[in-house]
Amino acid sequence: MKGLTHFMSGAAVASFFLPAVKMAGAERIGGASSFILCLGGLFGIMPDTMDFKMGQFFTKSEYEIDPDPMDPSPQEMAEGLGKALDQAYDTNLPVKAQMYPMRMGADLWRQYVINFDGEANEVVIVINEIVTTSQVPILGSEPPPEKRIGRYKIKGKFNITHGRPSVVDIMSGPMYSFFKNDDGDMEIEFLPWHRTWSHSYVLGLMMSIPVWLIASMAAGWHIGWLYGLIAFLGFAVHLTEDLTGHMGGSLLWPIIKPRCNGLNLFKASNPHANFSIDYASVVIILFNLNRFAPVPMFTLNTFEYFLYCLIIPLGAYFSIVKIFGEKGKKAKAGVVAMEKALAREELEYEAEESMGGD
Repeated sequence: MKGLTHFMSGAAVASFFLPAVKMAGAERIGGASSFILCLGGLFGIMPDTMDFKMGQFFTKSEYEIDPDPMDPSPQEMAEGLGKALDQAYDTNLPVKAQMYPMRMGADLWRQYVINFDGEANEVVIVINEIVTTSQVPILGSEPPPEKRIGRYKIKGKFNITHGRPSVVDIMSGPMYSFFKNDDGDMEIEFLPWHRTWSHSYVLGLMMSIPVWLIASMAAGWHIGWLYGLIAFLGFAVHLTEDLTGHMGGSLLWPIIKPRCNGLNLFKASNPHANFSIDYASVVIILFNLNRFAPVPMFTLNTFEYFLYCLIIPLGAYFSIVKIFGEKGKKAKAGVVAMEKALAREELEYEAEESMGGD
């Protein structure tokens, strides 16, 4: 999920506590402004903040593959990844490989796709079009067919935990960790620095203890526990939301260190999933603020409120998404078919020209 989604979820969880809502509504509590609802949101984004501000930069790779954006060689790129896999296979030690993007200009990037073909036991690199920073492709900017695809056959067999091909274009590229499992197959771990030690319920509990102690000394022991609890719940709801994706997390680190798989319901960047959780968080916060207010703004009961304000609006939203999404897929398929037909006609014309045809 996106950072805003995690923040909103953490704040929504905090709003279920009457003392927290009362403290957030008061101007000053115990001589200091209360930010207790925001505390839930801040701890909601804490796991990813630790990853992207700390873990990413302290993880070193043995292989760094930085292709020439003006003359990329997909074969050399595939061989670089393949050799990292072979080294992990031969040495029985983990090997990390960092892929870099290909920047063509201030607003232009060369896109490429990384795929680990489990059936053929091959690393496959495909060079695509140039795209803008908004990821809009420039049609016709892809390399000629003979310079688009690179393949490398590895020594062992794949056991892929991140089953989707990786598209690399703007800003940054992925890191992989390769290692041999107990069955002798090669494991491929996507972003080995992400969702490991930082995505642990145990760590969340440990980080909430200092919050409880500091808040207790500042505002009193009778209320300090609530700050610690909301910090932990904001942290925990982040980990729970991440389980809906592909990557999962190291939920009981350091007791159990390996990263578990997610439920594969949708991608973390899915705009519809993020929007629905953001919207639900706002609805929940407003509901809690209203029911804890001295004079409620509305008098709908719980069932009516969530039916009219959450279930029906989200049902209508996803119906619209489905209708227009299907139309968009059909239109995109038509464009792709037309492009393929034009490309085939162009190749046939060039073949006729090369044979001396009219």
